[in-house]
Amino acid sequence: GILLSDQEVKDLGGTNQVDAIEYFYSLYDDAVHPVDCVPKLQEHDDEYIFFRTDHHWTELGAYYAYVAFCEEKGIEPEDLDDLEHVNFGDFLGSFYSQLNSAEMAANPDYVEAWIPNGTNEMRLWDQDGTVSDDYNVITDTSDWDITGKTMAFIMGDQPLQRIVNPQIDDGSTCLLIKDSFGDFFAPWLVDHYQTVYVGDFRYFENNIGDFVREYDVDDLIFCNNVTLAGGGVVGPAILGRL
Repeated sequence: GILLSDQEVKDLGGTNQVDAIEYFYSLYDDAVHPVDCVPKLQEHDDEYIFFRTDHHWTELGAYYAYVAFCEEKGIEPEDLDDLEHVNFGDFLGSFYSQLNSAEMAANPDYVEAWIPNGTNEMRLWDQDGTVSDDYNVITDTSDWDITGKTMAFIMGDQPLQRIVNPQIDDGSTCLLIKDSFGDFFAPWLVDHYQTVYVGDFRYFENNIGDFVREYDVDDLIFCNNVTLAGGGVVGPAILGRL
């Protein structure tokens, strides 16, 4: 829906994802603020915003969605030039794992990231219930297996993560409910809130409303890829936690 023209999508037998997103947004209550990231992504479709061997956007792709978020919220986004930029080397993703394509192996992706200015420290609750502060928002995965390097972003899909920015003391708090696309989006929130909570709806066991009230959450943010959102999974899973 971003990198291909409407005609190419039609020729491939695909459906118009932009129309689907607009339909989703038409159903929202007025209290919900949709973030239309499609135009921003399309403006930068000649940049490295989606992996070739994997179904995710890159962190640069997530950055442009974050810019659209900032515009909707009325805040100034971080400038990429003001952040530490890192490159963790070659990466082969989900498409490669499914197809075992020699051509993909010969032309791998790479994983790059930008480290938040406020902090790179993170608390993580894993699926076994273990809580640890020994994690980073952006982890150096340079020496990891070539298929696992996107764990660089908030250590992937976990029930709950918490990031506290010591440079902000206004009590601002957000809760990001997401699928794996949100792993790439979450780091961009760090420099705008004192506390960022991240919950993957597939593993997050808390009632979302209770969590929002208990932790005085200002902004409840949902970040899901459109394919999963349209598959009948996201809605029931999230509604079951409201």
